[in-house]
Amino acid sequence: MQDAKIKQLFRLFACLEDAKPFYDLAEAAMMQVKDELREDADQNDIRLSYYAAALANLCYRQMIAAEASAQTYAGGVSGGKNGAAQCELAERLMLAYRKAAAPLLRDDAFVFSRII
Repeated sequence: MQDAKIKQLFRLFACLEDAKPFYDLAEAAMMQVKDELREDADQNDIRLSYYAAALANLCYRQMIAAEASAQTYAGGVSGGKNGAAQCELAERLMLAYRKAAAPLLRDDAFVFSRII
């Protein structure tokens, strides 16, 4: 995977001008994607960079939504952007890129072919 490309895409997906404080999320996502790779997968395939960046964006959105929901003013929830909707969109983006990268990832689903 391409470290610089993942960070560039993460910055784009998260709509951040300065994403450096959150680059640990991108690095953690890269490690998670590497753990999901098939042994014969090409680690430089661009689909993996998009998947890792989308995964980092999902983590970022969840973190921001959790922080925003914890803040209350005069007993009410803060009036910011809808964190749940942003998380849902980030998850859909991540799942779309995971689907695109699926041929490179291990299939961890367990299936019985027959019972004897």
